[in-house]
Amino acid sequence: MSATKDFRYLIPERIFNEITQKAAEEYPYIIHGWLFADRKENFGIVSKFIMNQDLRRTKAHVKPRSWMRYKKSKIYNMRKFKQEMGVDIVWQWHSHPSGNEKLHQIDKRILKYLSNGVMIIVVPNLPDKELQPHLVGWYYDKRYTKKPIIEKMVFEIISE
Repeated sequence: MSATKDFRYLIPERIFNEITQKAAEEYPYIIHGWLFADRKENFGIVSKFIMNQDLRRTKAHVKPRSWMRYKKSKIYNMRKFKQEMGVDIVWQWHSHPSGNEKLHQIDKRILKYLSNGVMIIVVPNLPDKELQPHLVGWYYDKRYTKKPIIEKMVFEIISE
């Protein structure tokens, strides 16, 4: 049974424009943040996003200094946000200034270490570089199979 099958990911146009514009403003740096969504039957509707100021700005993907600390921090922050903000879904996101929506090798290593999770990639709006803004998620699960299940999560832009 696919985790992303029959589940739709919706993002309001205003939030989509804000997050892709923020990624464009920080170009050529990779920026990080948290994306919050509410579950409504078979929909995940993005409600807001925040920037992650804890991570330093880099121009390239950097592997975590401590894998265990990375995992514990992610779990702690996700639980904290769910409790404090009253949201159903919390995802981590980062930008790919290159415009590549595929998972970077470091992204794959992080997901492999976590065993399962979601990684959201934001591509900035850079008309001079011919980059169209978009947002894509990748669901990763290696808990019950030898080969990981990696599925693309397509976000649909909705008007509010």
